[in-house]
Amino acid sequence: MSTPKHRALFTAFGWPIPQYAHLPLLMNPDGSKLSKRNRDGPVQQYIDDGYLPSALVNYTALLGWHPESNQELFTLQELESQFSLSGLGRSKSVVSRERINWLNRQHIRMALGDSERSAVLVKKACKELAKAPNCDAHSADERTVHKALDLCCDRLTFTSELFSKAPFMFVDPDLLTPEATKLLNKVPEDSRIPIISCVLSNIQSEFKPEWQSLVKTVAEAAQVPNKQVMMMLRFALTGQSSGPKIPDLLDALSIDTIKRRLHRAAHLQK
Repeated sequence: MSTPKHRALFTAFGWPIPQYAHLPLLMNPDGSKLSKRNRDGPVQQYIDDGYLPSALVNYTALLGWHPESNQELFTLQELESQFSLSGLGRSKSVVSRERINWLNRQHIRMALGDSERSAVLVKKACKELAKAPNCDAHSADERTVHKALDLCCDRLTFTSELFSKAPFMFVDPDLLTPEATKLLNKVPEDSRIPIISCVLSNIQSEFKPEWQSLVKTVAEAAQVPNKQVMMMLRFALTGQSSGPKIPDLLDALSIDTIKRRLHRAAHLQK
């Protein structure tokens, strides 16, 4: 151990010897000792992988330390006020990517709830989007990126996943993919144009309507179930069979984008 050597050096230099506290050993999931040569050892590797500093600090604090409560999510300020050496255990701690992934998802959500931290998060995502293939750089402005993060934060482990999780926020969807075709086929052919026409007739102004009410209005006018309206909108706006709730999606997209994509979808039905 290096502690005796450190104590000898302090004594040799005439310096007061500090109090030492040793954390439990860090282990790999297979039970072997974590080493700096392991991929999960170097801190820089976690930063390069896209983990937020706040999540990394939170995770590191919980390796060997147990808070008095069942709290798992901590800000740095909370850790400063609650951390104590008495909370350190003797058991070895397993370094788990699964757990830090969960923490990173939570810290993304927490950051979006704070104006200062969300601004940092948005800038980080913007830089990542600039490197994403097929992403329209002009559409990836900070306002749109913030909306996309709010819309998809429940499905993000890393901000770098934003384009893959929500490409429809930045580019018009490909409506000819097998997934899009399968979704469209769930809506009867004779209902598709009436649904699109009814939606367009209700969003001609620059002001967004109350989307939940709009869906009901369109369903009644087109004489179709609400579910078919939702599926047609999901097809036209995303080309994906799953994703955020339709009212939330409609709120996130601009009126011009909604209109353009509805016209594109209608054109395919002719």
